[in-house]
Amino acid sequence: MGHLCGRRARTRSLRPQPSAPAARTASQSLSQPASPLLLVSLWRSSCGSSVDAAVAAALCLGIVAPHSSGLGGGGVMLVHDIRRNESHLIDFRESAPGVLREEALQRSWETKVGTLPGLLVGVPGMVKGLHEAHQLYGRLPWSQVLAFAAAVAQDGFNVTHDLAHALAEQPPPNASERFREMFLPSGHPPLPGSLMHRPDLAAVLDVLGTYGPSAFYAGGNLTLEMVAEAQHAGGVITEEDFSNYSALVEKPVCGVYRGHLVLSPPPPHTGPALISALNILEGFNLTSLVSREQALHWVAETLKIALALASRLGDPVYDSTITESMDDMLSKVEAAYFRGHINDSQAAPAPLLPVYELDGAPTAAQVLIMGPDDFIVAMVSSLNRPFGSGLITPSGILLNSQMLDFSWPNRTANHSAPSLENSVQPGKRPLSFLLPTVVRPAEGLCGTYLALGANGAARGLSGLTQVLLNVLTLNRNLSDSLARGRLHPDLQSNLLQVDSEFTEEEIDFLEARGHHVEKVDVLSWVHGSRRTNNFIIGVKDPRSPDAAGATIL
Repeated sequence: MGHLCGRRARTRSLRPQPSAPAARTASQSLSQPASPLLLVSLWRSSCGSSVDAAVAAALCLGIVAPHSSGLGGGGVMLVHDIRRNESHLIDFRESAPGVLREEALQRSWETKVGTLPGLLVGVPGMVKGLHEAHQLYGRLPWSQVLAFAAAVAQDGFNVTHDLAHALAEQPPPNASERFREMFLPSGHPPLPGSLMHRPDLAAVLDVLGTYGPSAFYAGGNLTLEMVAEAQHAGGVITEEDFSNYSALVEKPVCGVYRGHLVLSPPPPHTGPALISALNILEGFNLTSLVSREQALHWVAETLKIALALASRLGDPVYDSTITESMDDMLSKVEAAYFRGHINDSQAAPAPLLPVYELDGAPTAAQVLIMGPDDFIVAMVSSLNRPFGSGLITPSGILLNSQMLDFSWPNRTANHSAPSLENSVQPGKRPLSFLLPTVVRPAEGLCGTYLALGANGAARGLSGLTQVLLNVLTLNRNLSDSLARGRLHPDLQSNLLQVDSEFTEEEIDFLEARGHHVEKVDVLSWVHGSRRTNNFIIGVKDPRSPDAAGATIL
């Protein structure tokens, strides 16, 4: 069983009704520390909803983790109402400017990466998306929710190890003078733990809290600054692009795996490929009696198929065949067909399916909330590569580089075939591996609930698949499931990448079956929250030293 639970549509307000909560705890899992006390205040003192907390946390991440997320980016949020068994997905992925053409991107790319950073800027969706979520599910006034985040920006925060590392090792190409003044004031990256203030962003949040998203999209000073900054750096984005942008409210794709309903974003996101991987794996005899090495072989071969399927997705508004491809990916019958082509003892020498260019935003921020109001919120947002385009407006807004997620000829070093489904078109949203994922019992209310999110683009899809396998099939606790070693088949290089948690015995087993193994330190970070009956816990991926997971009692 697998399907898309509805079509893109505006929906009625689904504000949660005040009632005695069933759960006695709440959890948050954030990809960066963003003051758990802030969310305690929202939940307890202010009677805020889980979505209020998620919106505030997302805005805080844009302040403390500007390399991963921010007002100048976009993302996707999945909200699940446990009692009603209803879900909505708010898609606020960036869209291509109205006059952007593939030829311009290709020329700039082939000349020198980063020559025209403005050309990489898509229309930011973050503000519209968070406001849409708040309109549907918020309890507190919009201005009050934004005030929590504004206080973090104004009062200051400690620089994380991740931010310090990104500034030292991954600064944007051709960083502007304004960027250097903001993040490298002494010519050197700040030390972890040092105090950083962002009064500029506090002022922006105050404006957005007072005037709403129109202050960002309707041609005011913020709009003009973003347009001017991008155009000065070779971009083609216009005020009209901002005024035409809207967040989409739709239904997630869903499939049943081992008695659990798995919910994930529809195209242009790659949620259908995630569910396809689970459908294929469900038919294997994955029990505690099967060796981990054998299970890893099956997972590797399954992910090769799922990732090839993902490379065929794109924005369905621009290509009706994508809906047909999605239906095939969600089919148990199709999964059985693919499973039949997996050799139990030998890696496939060549991909079963054509593989198109497969790239995606490497950095992303996750917000995972399970609140006492019986709502689950999973959100993943991004600027694409670290610090996006590296362009920063006078008001302090970093602009994304999300147009890099489109496909065009000679886009990759190995000249992978470009995907027609993910080609550049005006107004289109690029292929996305932002996969906030929610799991609940397929029948009834009792059982395991999960909220998961990952970074690492295609590697994140591989990571999510393996964490779900660990929890739902092998019955491991969430902490152990996140900590266990993970693999990822890189279809472009035909290498099976494994992380540092893999043993030499496991690597030898895989190589003996024809896998070309490459060991890397980290493939992706997967964070999660889990609810079983009335107990809720948030768990960070131990690979991420700065991640914050908290259970609030």
